Amino acid sequence: MAMLRTRESFWRRLLAGTLPLLVWSLHFAFTYGLAAAQCTPAGMRPGGPDRVLLGAVTLGAIGACAWLAWRARGVPRRDDAGLLDWARLVLAVLALVAVAWTGVPLLLVAGCA
Repeated sequence: MAMLRTRESFWRRLLAGTLPLLVWSLHFAFTYGLAAAQCTPAGMRPGGPDRVLLGAVTLGAIGACAWLAWRARGVPRRDDAGLLDWARLVLAVLALVAVAWTGVPLLLVAGCA
């Protein structure tokens, strides 16, 4: 029974360590998939992709990554922090930058061309 708790704790910690990358990958797939779908000749929207929806999703993903980074902020002060704890912190900051970088085309692209 103790081994079951150890495995459960490991998988929970592994998910917590990789959750920022999952947020970024879901944001990337959704935003670029929506932009591609709305810019195809059959689904062409006047004015280009729905920038309000894409902006809201981007702000939500930035908020999620910032919240994950905030939760992991105590890792540098802990003496018993392991690799997954550090991964949680570093990947949350990396995903925050990646989501912001992925959202830059929202500011630059005015429509489908």
